[in-house]
Amino acid sequence: MPNRWSRTPQPPPAVRGLLLLGLLLLVVLGSGCRREPPAIEGAPTEPVAAVQALAGALREGDLVRFARLSVPPAMQAEQALLWQQAPAGRVLLDPAEAERWRNWMAQLTAPDAEARLWARLEPRLQDLEQQAGPSWGVVVGMMAGFASAAITADTSLKPAQKAHAQSLIEAVSGWAGEPALFTDRARAQAAIAVVVRTAHALQLPDPEAFWALEREAALAKGSIALQGGKALAATYGIDIDAALAGVEAEVIALDGDRATLRVRYPLLGQSIVFEQPMVRIDGGWYRLEAIEAHRRAMAMLAAPAPDAAAAPATAPAAVPAAPAATP
Repeated sequence: MPNRWSRTPQPPPAVRGLLLLGLLLLVVLGSGCRREPPAIEGAPTEPVAAVQALAGALREGDLVRFARLSVPPAMQAEQALLWQQAPAGRVLLDPAEAERWRNWMAQLTAPDAEARLWARLEPRLQDLEQQAGPSWGVVVGMMAGFASAAITADTSLKPAQKAHAQSLIEAVSGWAGEPALFTDRARAQAAIAVVVRTAHALQLPDPEAFWALEREAALAKGSIALQGGKALAATYGIDIDAALAGVEAEVIALDGDRATLRVRYPLLGQSIVFEQPMVRIDGGWYRLEAIEAHRRAMAMLAAPAPDAAAAPATAPAAVPAAPAATP
């Protein structure tokens, strides 16, 4: 597709990918002897502790624990059922994307992967050094503008979520404003090492291998990818673990089984603040978005198939009704 901004020098694809990775990673703020993992009955009984427990699970790179803390025990069993019975609802790759996945994983896990990737990237860094100048800020601003517009237009996001995302874009665009960060050879080589190491650890030569896993095994693979993503971000000065360790929360509204928390965390020299609605179920506190998403998924699963005989479905755990709006 022609680039309508072709008059403005663009960073090479690898660098654009790093910029996008920064946005995606931040918006997203998920051996030995065989032993059964300790039971996790549910989320903490205080909303502030529940938020801090979720942040702690992400800091530890434990998506299995994060998933268990995200919904009450009854819904955890339902989620295992969803994973087994709702493959059509998963985000599957088309054949061309699946083939690109296989090619990339083959390259990343080859014996000489780091040397080959560096041989391809180093000339692009040289080109970037020659092209970088006043136009760099234009490119970064343009990408931030695109991301901001997409968030504004996303009708699935609530106002508080949009405000949080916009704060992240502002922080990341400030971080990305210095081109020397992306032409640093040592950082680039460290980033390649992280990507190669993560690909080896994932052991997913094709996407079908992921969907064939049991749910907790798939979450464990996600934990490997999360840790790799955090390590990649760290090579470029984004300390995700420090941000998660610095999470603070306070209750600003409480009405029965509903609460709203103000959450803040440090990121790239800024304090990011957002509001998090919580709901109490069976004594534990959970993010309202996670509960609502689970209920929607269960409703889709319970919907009768065409020409199928009607059968009673197991209803998901109830969510307390929302309290009346307060000023």
